Amino acid sequence: MRTNVPADHLDHREITMGQHRAAGRPAPRRTHRASGIVGLLMLGTASLLAAVPAHAAQAPETGQVRLGHLSPSTPAVDVYLTEPGAVASRTPLVADAGYGAVTPYQSLTAGRWTVEMRPAGTSPDTPAPLSAALEVSPGSAQSLLFFDTGEGGTVQGQLLTDDLAVAPAGSGRVRIIQGAEGGAPVEMQAAGGPRLATDLAYGSVTDYATVDARAWDVAIASGEERLQATLDVTDGSVSTVVLTRDAAGTLAVTPLADVTGSLAPALPGLPELSGAPVAGPGEEEAPAATGPALPQGGVPAGGGATAGGSDPGPILLALAGALLLVFGVSGSSPLRRSRHR
Repeated sequence: MRTNVPADHLDHREITMGQHRAAGRPAPRRTHRASGIVGLLMLGTASLLAAVPAHAAQAPETGQVRLGHLSPSTPAVDVYLTEPGAVASRTPLVADAGYGAVTPYQSLTAGRWTVEMRPAGTSPDTPAPLSAALEVSPGSAQSLLFFDTGEGGTVQGQLLTDDLAVAPAGSGRVRIIQGAEGGAPVEMQAAGGPRLATDLAYGSVTDYATVDARAWDVAIASGEERLQATLDVTDGSVSTVVLTRDAAGTLAVTPLADVTGSLAPALPGLPELSGAPVAGPGEEEAPAATGPALPQGGVPAGGGATAGGSDPGPILLALAGALLLVFGVSGSSPLRRSRHR
């Protein structure tokens, strides 16, 4: 119910309240209670912020990279990876990697990396006959492949940009890498489906082709050579099919599962590289003899080190909350108490 109050009464009430404050009377207790509540909220927020690991906000951005040895003229190699700003690595990431070997994707901190390949078993002090600079961008996926496509048939690196976006429902995406030297260009036809490769020369790579998710019978031809294979495309998957030659010089085909999609199992990978597995991010570091662990996170600080540091925000927030809480509980401020003395 509303009651109409005469205007003169309203004016008198406002003047009276103003006089009470001017005379130094305490403010309503609700002000102190509100201050106490705000202080408690600030303390709670500070506790939550302090519980979040400092490195979570400082975690570096990463990209994915894999390496492929597709140079039949090059014997087995030890592969070294050196992170940005660090001293050259003396421990191989992969040891004794022969022709046809492709590493799994490695998660690397964004920046300019150095890739070196030395003959398997040689000293890390030996000059690397194969080396390349590799720029890793945040969120990127790349394949660095080595072919005999340089001048005079020498080894040359080729950097591919990989598209790891999941394929549309009911389909998969397939790409062909021609690493089989010593024959005619390759033709590749899916039975009842698309032509996956046409006149594909050694060292060439196709675009991604979208095909239905199913098991495909594939016919591969290189001149007079013929090869039949089955390609299992799972729903949503992204696959890279690598053509090589086996020890007898015969065409060989191996699919790599770049993205397995929504269904298992994954496509089979290339033959495993020799040597024990190398530790990856978030795993325990492998023994030095088996290869170096990849970067574990942190902000690059030069020389391969990482920089940390605590966030002062939660501490300042907690101090402010504590002061408000004390003020709300006591019911008066220190300044007001000194005026009454």
